[in-house]
Amino acid sequence: MDADLRVLPEGLARLTGAAAALLWALDDKFRSAALLTGAQERCFPTIISEDVLERSGYFQAFPGCASQLSAPSGGRKYFLSPAVCYHCYDMLKERTLPNNIIFTCCGKCFRNDKCDDTHLWDFTMREIVFVGTREFVERQRLRWMDVVASFARDLDLDACLVPANDPFFGPEARGRKLLQQIKQLKFELSVPLPSPGDMPIASFNLHERFFSDRFHVSLAGDRPAYTGCVAFGLERWSMALLARHGAPAALELVEEHDDLR
Repeated sequence: MDADLRVLPEGLARLTGAAAALLWALDDKFRSAALLTGAQERCFPTIISEDVLERSGYFQAFPGCASQLSAPSGGRKYFLSPAVCYHCYDMLKERTLPNNIIFTCCGKCFRNDKCDDTHLWDFTMREIVFVGTREFVERQRLRWMDVVASFARDLDLDACLVPANDPFFGPEARGRKLLQQIKQLKFELSVPLPSPGDMPIASFNLHERFFSDRFHVSLAGDRPAYTGCVAFGLERWSMALLARHGAPAALELVEEHDDLR
């Protein structure tokens, strides 16, 4: 591990010097690329209410992975956000959208999963969220898969796109997990690790109508809305580049790279 990046046993990453600069340089590339496509930027809290996670199906899909908080005023229960995109669906709740729309947002995320050098409890995620017709969402995902895979190759990362499923699904969700694989609703961009196994650094997801139905989001003309998202784990991108190039060279590569298009 690079001297500017340290991962504590609790799954907490400390980045200093060029490693810290690298993380934000990566985010600047992803953010700028999203804005170039017309994405609207949104900022959300680090915490999220229990009812939003319940409506999202998070507790059923990812049992035991939520980190609960004590709210200062009592009342509703709150958790540390496990993903930024849930805030987007809650923001659009009960709305009819006139057109297709793209959002981008970045925030701290928390997943109480196993902790090791690559599975962090606390990590930074940049997301790009698509809401609209099925064709629009599918087209956006394919475009971003091409753009991001090309970016990884330009950075000399030995990355490959592979069909995937959410690793946190419990046994009771085996049917949904299989369906996700068959329909190729999730792809990951993964890089090899020095030890056996690969590390995903980005995911490309089609949700179909799951979130739009749960949050009652539709399109004008009584048309159904579909959603999808692209997610970048910024610490993992940093780890992959640090392992490949070292901090100064990795930072220079990212900063000198043209905008993603």
